[in-house]
Amino acid sequence: MPASELTKKALLVGSSYSAAPLFFALKRRALHVTVCGDDKDDPCHQYADASCYIDYSNKADLLDFVQQNSFDFLVPSCNDFSYVSCSWVARNMRFPGYDDWETALMLHTKHRFREFCEKHFVPAPVRLYYGSVTDETAADINLPYPVLVKPVDSFSGRGTTKVVDQASLAGALLAAKAESRTSEVVVEKFLEGSLHSHSAFIEEGRIVWDGFVDEYCKVYPYQVDCSHWPSKLPEAMRRGVRNAMLEVVSKARLNDGLLHTQFIARGEDFWIVESMRRCPGDLYGRLVEEATGLEYNDMYVAKFLGEPYGRQRPIFGAEKFVGRHTVSLSAPQVCSGLAFDVPAKRISYVPLKMSGERLGTAPFDKLGIVFVEFDSAATMLKVVPNFADAIKVVSLEKTYG
Repeated sequence: MPASELTKKALLVGSSYSAAPLFFALKRRALHVTVCGDDKDDPCHQYADASCYIDYSNKADLLDFVQQNSFDFLVPSCNDFSYVSCSWVARNMRFPGYDDWETALMLHTKHRFREFCEKHFVPAPVRLYYGSVTDETAADINLPYPVLVKPVDSFSGRGTTKVVDQASLAGALLAAKAESRTSEVVVEKFLEGSLHSHSAFIEEGRIVWDGFVDEYCKVYPYQVDCSHWPSKLPEAMRRGVRNAMLEVVSKARLNDGLLHTQFIARGEDFWIVESMRRCPGDLYGRLVEEATGLEYNDMYVAKFLGEPYGRQRPIFGAEKFVGRHTVSLSAPQVCSGLAFDVPAKRISYVPLKMSGERLGTAPFDKLGIVFVEFDSAATMLKVVPNFADAIKVVSLEKTYG
C-alpha cells in the first residue's frame, strides 16, 4: 500500500539494526512509519515512509518534532535514551503504553532504581555512594572493597569499573563521570555470581508470558556478548525472580508492556542489577523467537499501539537450543570475516560492518551478531560461554598479508 494511503501514523524512535524487527512489526500492521535517528545510513531509514534525522536523546527536540507532526503512536526502540525521551514526550502528549514520567525515570536511572529497591526490599546490589565527582572525591569516600563504579545513565557497561582498592578509585570515578550525561556516578558493592536476564510481558499486573536467558561477558567485563536459551536456572530461582518483579510491577504501578531485567545469581540468592521497559538490544528478541517461536517483537510493540498481546505461546512442539554471540574485540582490527569452530545444527549471521572496515573495541563497536542452533542442551551449555574462542574474527592482513 502506498505511504499516502496509510491512515494511522507511528514514530519509531531509533533507526539501527536492533530497531529493524520493531520497524517491520509496525509495517505488518499497515501503519505509516516515520523513523527517527541522526544517522542517515542506518537500516531503518532505508525502509521508512518518512525520516527524521535528529538526536532523539535531546528530549526537547523530539517533543518539538512530535508536536509539529501528527502521530497516533510513539514507539521507543532498544536503548535507554530512546525510551526516556519517548516517556518525556508522552508526559506532554497522550500516547499509549507509557508509565508516568517519574516511574520511567526511576527504572532507567541507576541510583533511582537502587533507591526504589531499597525502599521496597527488592534484592539488589547495595548502593554505597551516589553523586557528582571531582578530582578530590575519592579521598572523601571510605568504601568496603571490592566495589563497582558506574555512570548513573549509560548502557552496555560503558564507564563501569571494578575497584579493589582506594588507589584505583579516583580513576574509576572520573571514567564513570566521563560516560554520564549528568556527570553523576553510583558506587555499589561488587557481587560475584552468574548473569541472567528475565523478560516478562505484563498485563493488568500479571505476567502473561516470561522467559529466562543465561548471559556471559567474555570480551568486555560489563557488556553481554554471549547468551543462550533455554536457561539452566532451577525453577525455584525463577519463581523468586518472578515474585520480585511482580513486586516491582505492583509497587511502581507499571502499565502493561515488557519489563526486562538483568540479575546476578549465586546459590539460592539473586540480586536485580537493572530493569527496563524498553526492548533489549543486540536482537535479543530474535534469540527468543528462534528458540521458541514466540512473537517477542510483535508483543513489545503491541502495548504502544494500544493493542492486546498477540500470540503468547511458542509455536514449536519443543523449544530449541539457541545461542547468540555479539562479535566484538578488546583491540581494534581491520576485519575480513569470521571463522567458525562450532558444532552447530544451524548458524545464521547478521553483519553490522562490511569486510575491510575497522572494528573498534568493546563496548563501543560490534562486528555482527551470530545465532547458533544446537542439537542438545549439553552442547549449548558447553559451547556458548566460549563463543569468543569458537567464533574468531579474521583480520584483513591474515587473509591477504
